[in-house]
Amino acid sequence: MTLQMEVFTLISNLKSKRISLLLGMSILGTAVLAGCGQEPAGRESGSGPQPASAKAVDTTPVTLKFAVHLPITEEFKQLYIEPVTKKYPHITLELSNVTSFKAYDELIASGDLPDLYISFNGNMPGLKERAINMDMKPLFGKNPVDLNRFEQNYLDDIQYAATEKGELYGLPIETGFHALYYNKDIFDKFGVPYPKDGMTIEDATELAKKVTRVDNNVQYRGWDVGSIVRMAQPLGLEYIDRKTEKAITSSESWKRVFELGKHIYSIPGNEPSQDSKKNGLNGFIKDRSIAMLNETSKFSQLKEADGLDWDVVQHPYYKDRPNIYGNSTVYMVGAVPTTKRMDQVLQVIEVLTSDEVQMNVSKSGRISPLKNAAVKKAFGQGDPVLKDKNIAGIVKSTPVKYPIYLYREIAEPLTTKKFDAFLKGLDDVNTVLRELDEEINKAVEIEKVRK
Repeated sequence: MTLQMEVFTLISNLKSKRISLLLGMSILGTAVLAGCGQEPAGRESGSGPQPASAKAVDTTPVTLKFAVHLPITEEFKQLYIEPVTKKYPHITLELSNVTSFKAYDELIASGDLPDLYISFNGNMPGLKERAINMDMKPLFGKNPVDLNRFEQNYLDDIQYAATEKGELYGLPIETGFHALYYNKDIFDKFGVPYPKDGMTIEDATELAKKVTRVDNNVQYRGWDVGSIVRMAQPLGLEYIDRKTEKAITSSESWKRVFELGKHIYSIPGNEPSQDSKKNGLNGFIKDRSIAMLNETSKFSQLKEADGLDWDVVQHPYYKDRPNIYGNSTVYMVGAVPTTKRMDQVLQVIEVLTSDEVQMNVSKSGRISPLKNAAVKKAFGQGDPVLKDKNIAGIVKSTPVKYPIYLYREIAEPLTTKKFDAFLKGLDDVNTVLRELDEEINKAVEIEKVRK
């Protein structure tokens, strides 16, 4: 072989090895990048950082203990549980109805804490005392959550329910409303026009007088206001001063509420029945002797009331608080800080607050907390039972700003009990409310010592 041919062969071999080396490095680099980035298929080059939901999902089967304050009905499961199972089949939700602080205390004592919970904003102080809830803002910051999707007043109701520090204990999934339900058959029986949107409490009281009658030995009651507590809510009344931690129920505002409640129940024949089964929702649905009823979101119960010809209108309001009803019960989903499955908990929260799930929530007649106009418009449209009901009247009012309740679990039952005594007794309202202050203060001091 000539010298020229040997040089040519050597150069050719070197080129071949270099190409092989570069090709190998290229393949290796691609594998490393794919392994580090876990980049999903179909992502375009240069598309920027992906949100947390686009990251690789750990599909290891896991069971999350889920404490739920809402009724665990088939409708609830269809709205909230099935979508989670569909998107994340590796997550099993172990549901339990936990509807009281006593039930949480039992879970704490047994060490059997849930991973996440659904509760309402009014329970946040009690859950905070028990270290069940946590400020989730830092987590929502790391796993980008667009809080602008939600109506701000509902976020505020969660953030300020326990403190004024703006801690966000979770995200809202549905909100309760207040409305006036009425039995059309009773109004038809007595030839009285139906209730309408835009009534003041005085208007409703006058209407109640017209349908509070006895017919065929049946006492028909014109208006059951539900509870004195609910009547106080549109005024944003609290029981205990936040700074002094002393009762403030002897105020002029509470006096106004007590006197108004007594005035309504003093309509001859409209007083609460001695038979509790004839009062409230039970009296409206089963006994069917109540013409009008103040209540919160009760569509699920009314849907099952065969033969009851009912409808609904805007909640009656105080003249000086037009188009305002009481506390909005904001049901929210949050993480329990002791959970070892926070990533999966966040996945559940993501599904429950998604547009898809919230659209079905709205269609079912539950108020969604989202700003989404299409979701709002769909309110009640998915249920044939609600098709001909005046559900548009419900949303003509807005909820009062949620008060910060101290020792609510003590003050509220005492207030209800005292009002019941006021209806039956001869004591004047000032005496009754002064005694209520004393009873609340005493009970709070006992609770402080117990802790």
